[in-house]
Amino acid sequence: MPRPYRGILFDLFSTLILFDRDRLPEMEIGGRRQRTTVANLGSLLARWAPGVSREDFLQSIITVSDEMARARRDDLVELPSRERFRRALERVGCDDGARDEAAVHLSRAHMAAIADATVFPDTHAALLAALRSRYRIGVVSNFDDTATAYDILVRHGILPQVDTVVVSEAIGLRKPHPALVRVGLDGIGLAAHEVLFVGDTFAEDVAGAHAAGVDVAWIDARGEGPPALGRPAEYTIRALPELASIV
Repeated sequence: MPRPYRGILFDLFSTLILFDRDRLPEMEIGGRRQRTTVANLGSLLARWAPGVSREDFLQSIITVSDEMARARRDDLVELPSRERFRRALERVGCDDGARDEAAVHLSRAHMAAIADATVFPDTHAALLAALRSRYRIGVVSNFDDTATAYDILVRHGILPQVDTVVVSEAIGLRKPHPALVRVGLDGIGLAAHEVLFVGDTFAEDVAGAHAAGVDVAWIDARGEGPPALGRPAEYTIRALPELASIV
């Protein structure tokens, strides 16, 4: 018998919200069309980094993103999106005096394109509405821009249905650090044993929730099964609507 939970904490991306890459703008790189938010940044680059092409800036962003991803796997520290753009601008020679402000403008444009590519399926909306009447609900997300996370929650009508929102950028740490889940527990006013966490990434969501003493429903969308190492999730589902059979 499932534990009688009183609250549910949801991961955001690829859990509550899906991402449709086909909604991103396109640009041609090396004779091939590629979908990337950098496609929308031409006018901003011309303003803040004259002479830097979108292609060169895209390569800079990719390099910086890889470096930052490796670092945060070790220290679990979340840096804001604008820092990624600031480092990319530094690499392409953007003037020191303009770099910080330029990073803000470029990051905002990038995040607007990300938000435009999000989808809240009807089946997810119906599930959330049904659960809302019976559970305290929270969102706990690894994401490097808190304002955009809220924008996504507002545009899809999710924000009024949740009791708390925890975004890694605002905390300064990322799952699997248990701090995010613990802040989420505080936000819904429940103890760890009273809450179920729902997420799609084993290394971040499952490990982070377990580190905070919380049970997990893991969305194994590809049906690959858990890794050999690590404590298995209490429940495994293939898609979010299957959560209804657990709670």
